[in-house]
Amino acid sequence: MHKPLFAFFLLVSTVVSAQNLSSFKVNLAAGYATPTERGNKDGSSPGFLYSIEPQYGFMNHFELGVRFEQAFIQRPEVLGNAIYFESQAKSTMSGVLTLNYVVGKSKAFRPYVGGGAGFYRIAQSEQQVIGASGTALYYPLPVTNKWGALVRAGVKVFRFNVEAAFNILEDTAVTNEITNAKLIAKNEYFSVKAGYTFGGN
Repeated sequence: MHKPLFAFFLLVSTVVSAQNLSSFKVNLAAGYATPTERGNKDGSSPGFLYSIEPQYGFMNHFELGVRFEQAFIQRPEVLGNAIYFESQAKSTMSGVLTLNYVVGKSKAFRPYVGGGAGFYRIAQSEQQVIGASGTALYYPLPVTNKWGALVRAGVKVFRFNVEAAFNILEDTAVTNEITNAKLIAKNEYFSVKAGYTFGGN
């Protein structure tokens, strides 16, 4: 097992060195994330996030990449815009195709703006309410598999970077057949993180 894995990495490193792929790089980052719709008593909570983003730089100012991210946050889940629940879903995962525009050429300080679109996934969640007759009413939110988008802005200082991003994602909702009441999960979130880029120019 270890020998084939070592041989694979040796082969990759040899090919990369031979081709001098100076335009390819990988950004690793971690930081803070919070649901965008968050109050003092809405059951949501912020948390830690991490990401890995392979990128390809071209024309001195553009970066094309794929951002893989997991944010350990709890979204707000609201019943009838009145009752707030703590979500059973503990994180949001995503894979997003991204494009950045980097301003300037100095490696010491380069602001950038970017955006992207991709796939987001959030685990299922279920809430229960006791009705007037004492009957339990269930609101099972399904697994969220949705297309979403992001916009972001940041700054690069040599190989380090700091950025803020807004992840745009439709709500997840379920309607109880008995009461016709709707439980809505607010999926959008905001993040601030710091990272380091390996490889590239």
